[in-house]
Amino acid sequence: MKVLIYNLTIFIIVISTNCLFADDDGLNNYKNKKFEEAKAYYEQILAIRENDAAASLGLGASQYQLGDIPNAAKSFEEALKTKNYNIQDRAYYNLGNAFYSQQKMDESIAFYRKALELNPSDEDAKFNYELAKYIVQQQQDKNQDSQDDQQNEQNQRQNDSKNDNDQDNKPQDTDKQEPDKQENEESDSSQEGKREAPKTQKQMNAEAILDALKDEEKIHQKVKMAQQSSRKFEKDW
Repeated sequence: MKVLIYNLTIFIIVISTNCLFADDDGLNNYKNKKFEEAKAYYEQILAIRENDAAASLGLGASQYQLGDIPNAAKSFEEALKTKNYNIQDRAYYNLGNAFYSQQKMDESIAFYRKALELNPSDEDAKFNYELAKYIVQQQQDKNQDSQDDQQNEQNQRQNDSKNDNDQDNKPQDTDKQEPDKQENEESDSSQEGKREAPKTQKQMNAEAILDALKDEEKIHQKVKMAQQSSRKFEKDW
């Protein structure tokens, strides 16, 4: 079975310009892909304002782009403490991406769903949600196929073993027929011995007398038949 592999669409909206100061160096660095500088900036903000949800979201996005997925997930979870639905929506979506990157599909699907509950029109969350579900279904189908193959192999081995046992328990006809074959050979040998035994003179004389009697009987039969034919001819005339 072919398993289709899809790359997840990573579309992280960190914050809007009104979430932080108008002059947000962290956001500018992030947009310019200067993720180390963006990370450092948001860490400075959080050192001053520990519960700044927007800064936690920006920090998590920077950590994610640098490949620090576990810490990025922690930063996104911190961002969820706000009552700002826009930040919560992005935090849930980015958590979905973080868990997807770790191949934790069940958690990923759950966070995409939460993002869609807050923002049903979020096309990126919707796409990633459906994609993650599809990949899970593909994996389940693959596992089921593997289990079916293992079951079929086990059934085949059991059938082969049963056939071997039946073959071993089957009566051997050659052993049963061997005595009969031996008896027939002995009988043929006995008959051949009888035929090969030399005839005595007495046996030869007796056979000659029997042959003569048979010839004489044939002559009498011919004479008798001739007489009957003659009488029949006279009567019909």
